[in-house]
Amino acid sequence: MDVPDVGRDVPPLLRIKLAPPVPATSMLSRPEVVPRLMDPDWQVCLISAPAGWGKTSLISAWHAIEAESQFAFLRLEETDDDSALFWTYIIAALRTLHPTLLNGADTALRTPGMNPMRHIVPQLINELAAIENPTVLVLDDYHEVRDEEIHSAVAHLLEHLAPQVRLVIATRSDPPLPASRLRASGAMLEIRADQLGFSTAEAVEFLDRRFGVELDSGSAEVLRQRTEGWPAGLQLAGLSLAGEADPREFVARFAGDDRNIADYLISEVVRGVTPEQREFLLRTSVLDRMNAPLCDAVTDTSNSATMLDGLERANLFLIPLDTRRGWYRYHRLFRDWLRFELDKADPEVIPQLHDRAGRWHEQNGSLEPAIHHAIAFGDADRAAGLIDQYLTNWVQVHWARAAQWLVTMPDEIIAAHTMCAIGRARFALAHGDFSGGWRWIEAAEAAVDHAPAELEATVRATTAVYRAFAELVMGDLDIARITSAEIADQERAARSSLHATSVGIAGLATFWSVGALESIPLLQEASVARAEHALGDNSVTPLLAAAYAEIGDWTGAEAAVEAAFDLPSPPSWYRYPELMAAHYAAGTVLVEQGSRDEGVAEIRQGLEMARGWVEPLFVAYGCVVLADALTDYAGKRALVREARQILESARTQGRVMDLVVAAESKLAMRSPSAQTEGTVHVAPLTGRERDVLRLLRSDLTLREIAGELFVSHNTVKGYTKSVYRKLGVTSRAAAIDAADMLDL
Repeated sequence: MDVPDVGRDVPPLLRIKLAPPVPATSMLSRPEVVPRLMDPDWQVCLISAPAGWGKTSLISAWHAIEAESQFAFLRLEETDDDSALFWTYIIAALRTLHPTLLNGADTALRTPGMNPMRHIVPQLINELAAIENPTVLVLDDYHEVRDEEIHSAVAHLLEHLAPQVRLVIATRSDPPLPASRLRASGAMLEIRADQLGFSTAEAVEFLDRRFGVELDSGSAEVLRQRTEGWPAGLQLAGLSLAGEADPREFVARFAGDDRNIADYLISEVVRGVTPEQREFLLRTSVLDRMNAPLCDAVTDTSNSATMLDGLERANLFLIPLDTRRGWYRYHRLFRDWLRFELDKADPEVIPQLHDRAGRWHEQNGSLEPAIHHAIAFGDADRAAGLIDQYLTNWVQVHWARAAQWLVTMPDEIIAAHTMCAIGRARFALAHGDFSGGWRWIEAAEAAVDHAPAELEATVRATTAVYRAFAELVMGDLDIARITSAEIADQERAARSSLHATSVGIAGLATFWSVGALESIPLLQEASVARAEHALGDNSVTPLLAAAYAEIGDWTGAEAAVEAAFDLPSPPSWYRYPELMAAHYAAGTVLVEQGSRDEGVAEIRQGLEMARGWVEPLFVAYGCVVLADALTDYAGKRALVREARQILESARTQGRVMDLVVAAESKLAMRSPSAQTEGTVHVAPLTGRERDVLRLLRSDLTLREIAGELFVSHNTVKGYTKSVYRKLGVTSRAAAIDAADMLDL
C-alpha cells in the first residue's frame, strides 16, 4: 500500500511502520481464533501475550480475509514514546485510508508546548465520527509506549470512538487503559496467550509448511505440551528439528536449554527486566507453582506480591492459576530456561532454595510439594517421614508420583518408615514381584513401633490390610479371606478407605477360594466403597463381571463388563492386567448370546493378558472358561489339560481345581472314547449342593426347593447352576442322569 506524502514540514516518518504485516508463506488460518475478531460486537480489541505468541500473525490472518473493513496499521517502536511523534504516526496511519484527515495537525504537533489531549484528540474523535466506511486502526507493539500522557489520550480516544471505528492494540504487556470499564460495557474483546497457542493439528501443519518436518501425532502432542502451544517455541523447535536425523528423540529431550530457545528468551523476553526481577525469576524457578508468601520464603524477601503483579502485567510467561491471582506458574519452557540459567549462575544456592520451599509447604500442610523439595534438597529421612504422612490417606494419594519418590530413596531409609515400605510392597506386587512385595510387608511390620503416635493406629491397620493382600497373591487364600473380612467388619461402620480396600481383598479371596456366588456381595460392596473414596478399582469390577458370568447372571455380567471397560487406564507403574477377568466375562456373555466367534476371541484376549502376567489361578481359570466356549473337542481337552498342569505346580489351587475336575468330567462323559481316557474327575459337591441335587429329583419347582431349604430363589438358582457346571450338564434331567451314572 502506498503511503501518502505528509509534507515537508512534518518530521520524516518511516513508512514501513505504516504498512500492513506481510503474511508468511507458513501462516496458518487460525480457524479457532480469527472468527472472534470477525465478531461485529466489539469496538476495542486487546491482544496481549508475551513475545512470540503470534499476535501480529493473527492480525495478518484476519486482515487477509476481512472484507467489510479498511485497515490502518502502525507498528510502534521504542523511539515513538513521545506524545507529538506518537500522534503524528497515528494520523499518518489513518491518512493511508482517509488522506484529508486532520488537515493542519502536522503543524500543530510541531508547536512547542502543544497538548495533544486538548488540541488533537478531540478533533480526531470528531473527524473519525464523520467517516462512513468501517475502519480498523491497529496499534502493534503497544508495549513500547510508556508515556503516561499518551496512555491518557488513548484512553480518552477509546471511550469516544465512533461506532464505525474499531481499535486493535497488540502488546506484550497490559497497558494502563480503562479495561475494566470496557469489559463491563461489553465493548472489549480480549485475546491472550492461552487462546493464541497452537493445537496439535496446527503444530503439525506449521512444522510441515515452515520446515518440511513431518512429526507423528504422538511426538507432535508431546512437543505441543512442552511448548504449551507457544508459536515461537514451535518455530525454534522446528529450526532444530530440521537438522535432526531422529525427530522423535529430539522431541523427547527438547527443553528450555535448547540453544535457539535460550537465544530467543534472552534477546526478546528478558532483555528489559531489572536486575531485581531477574534475580527473582531465577530463584523462584525451583517452584512448580507459587504465591507471594511462598516466594517471600524462598527469596528471603517481603515484596513478592508486588514482584508477581509486575511480572504478570509485563506478560513474562507468568500464568495465573486462579481468578484471584493468588497462585501462578511459569510457562514450562521459560521455567526450564530459568532453571538452566540458575544452575549456571549460582548452583550452590539451589539446595537452599529447595529447603526453604519444602519447609514452607510442610508448615502450610502441602505434603506433595514438601516431599518433592525435601528430595531435591537431599534430606531423604525427612522426605520419608513426609511420605509416611502422605500415604496414610489413600484417598489423596497420587500413586504414580509416590512411585517416582520412592524409587529415589535408599532402601534402608524406606525400611525404617512403615508406610514407605508398604508403598514399595504395593509397587512390587503390582509388577508381579511377589517375593519382593512380601519382604517389604515384613519390613513395614518391623517398623510399625517407630511410627508417630498419631499415625500408629492407621499404620497398623494399613499394614494388616496389605499383609492380607500379600497372603492373597502368595497363595494362602483362606488366611487372606479371613483376615481381610475381619478388618472389613471392623471398619465397615466408619466407611473408611481401609474398609474399601479390605472388603475388596475379601471379595477376591472369596472368589478364588469359596465360590463366585459367595464373592458377589463382597465385590459389590467393595465396588461401591472404592467409588465413594475415589480409589482405583483394581480387580473388583472385572472379577465381579466374571462372578456374574460364572453363575449365569447375564444381566449382571453385562453391566459389570461395561463398567470394567469404562475404568480409567492404570498408571504407568501398575502392571497388574486387571481387565483379564472382564474379557473372560464379556466373552462368556457373547457365547451365551449366540456370538461364539466373537466371544472366543474376547476370552482369548483375556487369557493372553493372564499368560503375560503368569499368575497361575488367572491362567488356569481362563483355560477352563475358554474350553467351555469352544466346540472343538481336542482344543477343549488341551486347554483343560493345561489348566491341570498349571495348578499342580502352583502355590495354591483354590477352587479352580474343582472347575478343572468338572471340566474333565464333562469331557470324559461326552468323549466317544471316554472309557479309555483314564480316570473321570468330578468336582466334589458341597453339602448344600447335594441337598439341591437331592431335591431336583422331586417334582418341586426351584422356588419351592428354596422354601424347603429356607434360602432365596436366587440362591437356589446359583447352587443349581453350580451343580450343572460340576456335572457337565445343562438341564435338570441330565443332572439326575449324571448323578446316577457317577453314583453320587
